[in-house]
Amino acid sequence: MKIRYRLIARGNRRHAFYCVDSLTGKRTSLGTSERDAAEQIVLARNQSLRQPSLNLRIARAYLAGSDSGVATRTWAMALEALIQTKKGSTHDRWVRAGRDQALADLLPRIIMETRAEDGGAQ
Repeated sequence: MKIRYRLIARGNRRHAFYCVDSLTGKRTSLGTSERDAAEQIVLARNQSLRQPSLNLRIARAYLAGSDSGVATRTWAMALEALIQTKKGSTHDRWVRAGRDQALADLLPRIIMETRAEDGGAQ
């Protein structure tokens, strides 16, 4: 299998690393000036193409390590946290939106276990 992503250090910006997609030719900044970190990011991108289900489990493990509640957080909890940041009429609109029947099936679901296909209109 041909490697899709490769690492480059751009011309006069030797401390700026980029990832080049060999399929599209698109170049994106990796946001780091450390070669080791840049190599790990590119390696992760290439591995994600080879083993997507394993990468999902690895991502969940990383998230659980940084936030212990991520495995149990529901959309209702996220909506409630969002509503708490609003005031006045904006707060009231968000409360009404939270009661909308269109969200009824989504709110009890755990965020990390939700797929794009789960929340769409039927």
